[in-house]
Amino acid sequence: MRSAVVAALALGLLGACSAGTEPQTGDPAQATAAETPTMLASAPVDLAAAEPPECLSDGIAYATVGQDAGATTVAWAGAGDRGVLFAPQENGDVCQWSAEVARLAGAGYLVATYDWGASGQAGFQAALDVLKATGADRVAFVGASAGGTLAAGLADDLSAVAVVALSPPAQYGDVDARVEANQFTGPLQVFSSTDDPQVPAADSALVVRNDKTSIVTEVSGTAHGIEFMAPDGYHAEHVRGTIDTALSQGFGEG
Repeated sequence: MRSAVVAALALGLLGACSAGTEPQTGDPAQATAAETPTMLASAPVDLAAAEPPECLSDGIAYATVGQDAGATTVAWAGAGDRGVLFAPQENGDVCQWSAEVARLAGAGYLVATYDWGASGQAGFQAALDVLKATGADRVAFVGASAGGTLAAGLADDLSAVAVVALSPPAQYGDVDARVEANQFTGPLQVFSSTDDPQVPAADSALVVRNDKTSIVTEVSGTAHGIEFMAPDGYHAEHVRGTIDTALSQGFGEG
């Protein structure tokens, strides 16, 4: 099945008109990506089909975006005009968010994530380009650690509708996610741990606005970034519910 997905993607990149399937129904926790990923009738971004890693469910497209040193790999699935971009931790890959890509594609969103590659910010933009090329006209950002900084720090400039950030440093490289440096006014949820050994909770707290739609949730323990989403993690369901609520608010559904 996986080789068939790669072949289908290659055909889509060559110009075959293949539409995304309808979202699955049933228990969202059991939902997987649609059997046929959303394809590009023509490629407004530079794409080349790639062999997907085993962590990706059947039906999730995977391609190299860009060329040479600026190239990164992007995974995406689903259909529709509501996009969700998942940013991994520094040096992370598409496997970090693969379960959420499948879950939210099954829930009716167009979803993408990417391998960090040489530049996390370039990968972020590449994933956003793919989402917009495949039909998203509104996009929410979710990120872990440095990916959370990108999600929050770029939200205003890139017109995000909502942001969820797990253990974000207030600044990463030239991206400043501190509230005083941004004009983003949409739903903004930040998670942090009291004893995070990598990013102090006080640093992550600098990202939030402290109003009713901008909230920091500090929990006990040492969980950092994507560790909040560990299958056996104590906070995974809370974070997942927060993501769903932020998406609903950002897209004007609740």
